[in-house]
Amino acid sequence: MRIPDEMLNILYGNYFGYVCTSDTNDQPHLTPVFFIYEEESQKIFFITNDRSQKVRNITKNPNVSITVDIRDNLNPFNNEGVMVQGTAEIKKNEPIYFLSEDTLDLYYEIYTEFKNKYQAVIENKPLGENDVIVQINIQKMVYWKGPHFKSAKISEGGTVVKVT
Repeated sequence: MRIPDEMLNILYGNYFGYVCTSDTNDQPHLTPVFFIYEEESQKIFFITNDRSQKVRNITKNPNVSITVDIRDNLNPFNNEGVMVQGTAEIKKNEPIYFLSEDTLDLYYEIYTEFKNKYQAVIENKPLGENDVIVQINIQKMVYWKGPHFKSAKISEGGTVVKVT
């Protein structure tokens, strides 16, 4: 089974997503982020400051969601988006600012892909020494276009197990 093309088109697009975390009191915290989707492992990565509320929440409660919502102001039946649910991990505790080609690991590739995809963002706000990579392990995805929905369930190993 594979993720439907409608979901992939959004996840690979140049959009930002809204990441929702919650603290130990289940108080939600919603913030926009730029992200990279990795289809093979069914993971989403984003970069944030290690002192952010998102990071503090994730270290206490790893359950997160990220939503990409594309709006049509003229016709709401053309609105579409993807919501992803999963668990988040801080993957690089050392600052990613210092990652180099010598590391030759997945996180350097993610860092490079992020810089390439969002070059305009990087030029206006260079990555800082307190920035870290956050990885979301996808468990479920929901796609909508207007009032129509599709969903995909992902196993722990990153395999698509059900599409409805």
